[in-house]
Amino acid sequence: MATARRGLFVAGLLLAGGLLYAPRLPAPFVADDHFIFWRLQTGGAFGFATRAPSGFYRPLISLHYYLDYWLWGMQPFWSHLVDVVWHLLCAWLVAQFARCWWRDRGWSREQSERAALVAMGLFLVLPAHAEAVAWFAARADMVATAAAISCLLLVRASVREGRKPFAWLALLCFALGLFTKESLLPFPLVVWLWLRWLGVSQAGWHTVPYWVMVALFWWLRMRAVGGLGAYPGAWETLYQPWRLGLHLLLYLVQLPMPTILFGLGRDGLDTLLWLGWLAATLWMARAFIKHSDQTSLRWSEAGLLVGFVLISLLPVLLFKPSLWHFLNSRYSYLASVWVLVLVAGVVARGWEPSRHGRWAFWIVVLLYAVGTVRQAMVWAVAGSIVQSTLQSLRALPAERPLMLISVPDHYRGAYIWRAGLSEAIPLLLPERAQQPVYALSRFTMRLASDTAVMYAAGEARLSRREDIFLPPEGLQLPPNAASHYRVQPDRLQIDPYWAQSYLLLRYQDGRFVPVRRGDGHRRPSITPTPRF
Repeated sequence: MATARRGLFVAGLLLAGGLLYAPRLPAPFVADDHFIFWRLQTGGAFGFATRAPSGFYRPLISLHYYLDYWLWGMQPFWSHLVDVVWHLLCAWLVAQFARCWWRDRGWSREQSERAALVAMGLFLVLPAHAEAVAWFAARADMVATAAAISCLLLVRASVREGRKPFAWLALLCFALGLFTKESLLPFPLVVWLWLRWLGVSQAGWHTVPYWVMVALFWWLRMRAVGGLGAYPGAWETLYQPWRLGLHLLLYLVQLPMPTILFGLGRDGLDTLLWLGWLAATLWMARAFIKHSDQTSLRWSEAGLLVGFVLISLLPVLLFKPSLWHFLNSRYSYLASVWVLVLVAGVVARGWEPSRHGRWAFWIVVLLYAVGTVRQAMVWAVAGSIVQSTLQSLRALPAERPLMLISVPDHYRGAYIWRAGLSEAIPLLLPERAQQPVYALSRFTMRLASDTAVMYAAGEARLSRREDIFLPPEGLQLPPNAASHYRVQPDRLQIDPYWAQSYLLLRYQDGRFVPVRRGDGHRRPSITPTPRF
């Protein structure tokens, strides 16, 4: 009977975690999503991230995306629903790992079950996971994480039960995850530490098949993409090693955030969430410290998990996370598993002796849930902006080339047109494919979705002072653009004579609208943004 109740509780917890992302399900695709569908449409099942110039070799996630495309086309509801299902599967696997981990540490069945539920609950509500779950293009992070946890569970089963097929299944899971996303390249180190912890003699020899798989992957990747690959300029981080440590710190700071840090003091709800989270976290820490004799963990229990965290973050330290938003938080999706298993152990230990700690924990969970819903709604708004901007281009004359002064890059950390605009136009607006569509820059929507681009006298500014212009990364520039315009954070200086050759467009109210005749001779009027 207790088992049946526990099963119902787990099912209810998973359902509640999935509902947090309900606002995102019907919303349109964004940014790189269109690049994925364009490559699938032109290159088939393995058209995405399997050959140059993509810079990546991810054949299995390409096949997974193609399955979406084959089943329901570009219908965002079903694709987003699949993403949520992957997140729920990962949460369930986190619970299984936490249960095994703490059970192996000598904990009672009740304590290990509680730790498993706490780890699963925190994993479901953590707002830092929103980018991986709500963004179709980030599905690979969840698939790779599910493969990694499954690999470790199967390795444990092979050791505990002495069944060799489980060891080969573990290797298969690793291979599936690696060919989904290269973030698992250092994962054989995790397997090695795991085998040593399980008491396997000559653990290094048991990881040889994993390193062979890594070598095979590298060989295929270099043949497919013509080199090491990765994002342009990513390897430049290695010339400044201190940045690797900074990126590590930023990932660890970003992971427990209840909402975007940029909103603290500038947005009312963000400020309330931050203050409530800080108060509840300090309250919970004080309550557990008071019972530290019962809640403290041995270094042997925490050290291995800390090692897992560092190894999981190692391949993504080339990429800079955002301190102010959840940008690039998808890279810490796997590392969060080990962090939450550790946190769940502390909470489970203090559950009985610390009543105040329990109350503080539930407040933290509630605040995280609100933050996750808020971030899911942000991604929905980003999708609606993508849809409305494309529709506005459809209504414009098709015989003239277009020049977009600036395109919205992200809204509160949810990508809009970071990339994918060049692919979305022939994919969704084939009538516009005959004439080029150029864009000079991107701009942020850090807190509000109604930021507008104001243009006059050859100069563009933004209607909100907290927003900035960004370089035209991933956008198609007009010929000889470098000598005709200049991007600065607070302004964009443009050669006004371009308006004679192109239909010049600025962004306002979710649409691209033509610059009116005479706007090039007036200075933009900018209304100061009120600050909290």
